[in-house]
Amino acid sequence: MVKKLSKNSSAFTLIEVIMVLFIVSLGLVGVLALIVQNIQSQTLNKHSLIAYQLSQEGIELVRRVRDSNWKAGVDWDTNLEAGDYFMDYLDSVPQLILISDEDPVLKFDSNGYYYHDSGSPGLNTNFIRNIQIVDQDEYSKYIIVTVSWRDYNRTHEYVLETILYDWK
Repeated sequence: MVKKLSKNSSAFTLIEVIMVLFIVSLGLVGVLALIVQNIQSQTLNKHSLIAYQLSQEGIELVRRVRDSNWKAGVDWDTNLEAGDYFMDYLDSVPQLILISDEDPVLKFDSNGYYYHDSGSPGLNTNFIRNIQIVDQDEYSKYIIVTVSWRDYNRTHEYVLETILYDWK
């Protein structure tokens, strides 16, 4: 015998099912948006940390030139003329960036070091480091290191500044 459903029986209507699915899908969209935002912020934080370290390295490379000049017995600011430069751990002096040059993109070698050699087989990174030297007076130079990178169709920059003195 087949039992007939009465109008008072408890069952879900089509509209109730659609509303439940809509509310659940809104919750899932919100959770997925948070996951995507979290991944993007982790990537930005990672690249910001790398940019900070590359900026600090740029300052230390210029400081190494000054200290080497002292050891060699030459003027402290030899090879530290005003201008825009690039430099990496392989260079003994900063390399002037010419107007005709493209931005010198840092490469990443198999040992985990960042460098500028355009003729080598290393992997290109997103990072560009510019070392700007500005004359202040005969006893000091203003050093500005800018590391920029593109991420998620946006350009980011990290700028580190210091004053280099002839205190010896």
